[in-house]
Amino acid sequence: MMRRSRVAAVRDLGLLALFALAACSIRPKASESRAAFLSIVQRGPNVKPELARGEALAPRVVALALGGLPPEALPRLREYLAEATDGALRRAAPEAFELDDVAPADSTLHNVLPNLPALTAAANMLGSPWEAPDISVKLGRACESAAARCVPLFPQLPAPPSASAESGDSLVRRGRALAWALDNAALLRVPASSRAAVLHALREAQSRPSGTLAMVFGAPRGKLDEAELDLLRGRARKSLADIASDSPRRPLLDALAATQADWELPVAIDGDELLVIPRLSAMARLRDFTSEVERAGAFDWVVRPTP
Repeated sequence: MMRRSRVAAVRDLGLLALFALAACSIRPKASESRAAFLSIVQRGPNVKPELARGEALAPRVVALALGGLPPEALPRLREYLAEATDGALRRAAPEAFELDDVAPADSTLHNVLPNLPALTAAANMLGSPWEAPDISVKLGRACESAAARCVPLFPQLPAPPSASAESGDSLVRRGRALAWALDNAALLRVPASSRAAVLHALREAQSRPSGTLAMVFGAPRGKLDEAELDLLRGRARKSLADIASDSPRRPLLDALAATQADWELPVAIDGDELLVIPRLSAMARLRDFTSEVERAGAFDWVVRPTP
């Protein structure tokens, strides 16, 4: 009887070990679950890039842009739509997202609607595959078989020896430039004790008209305030009813009216991380971007953009 119980105990321990081993084998490692690569495919010189201007203001782009802004952006945007003139809204057409060249007379637009740089950045973040003459770049968790080059989206810190060779590769530089919003993003690991303060400081930096921050994310996915979003959609539909079918206001209003509450990043981030996306206008002054991020408080760099 004693021998039989010992055999059963050994068998049970063996089963537990097998289950534990199986659980370890199917649980993705952190580095694997967040793997992201840029596959750069070369094409013939006569291949023209596919134009997808409609995607620039797709509802999912608007949702991501709003998800990367402070919560008060939704009511402020609704108030703006209620008060904006046709001339001001024309500046929010797809071909003129950025507001850095807006005349002083329209400077209040920057304070009321800070999400135009965010729309530009969100459209680029969700733009894979990015197209240009003779080159196509795709974001994925693995390298494409047809890729002439395949590089990690986020370089390691400290930079490995291969990084210098990559930076000298013109094809890689061109591919990364197409994915500028993610390629120049800052990824921060923030202690729980300072997370609220760092996030608050980054949100404040977002609101500066001369700032370099477009969006800040503290999670890989999220949900906009349903009540505020419903009011915003209603305001957009009302504005649509009052404008001509060929009005330059229509693309933005159409997208706002169809925007859903859920948004999701095209890359994974961990629970103790913040992803900071630069404005397009910050590409020429990345040192200012990193300095502005550094002033937000205590954190560790996971990914630091290289000027």
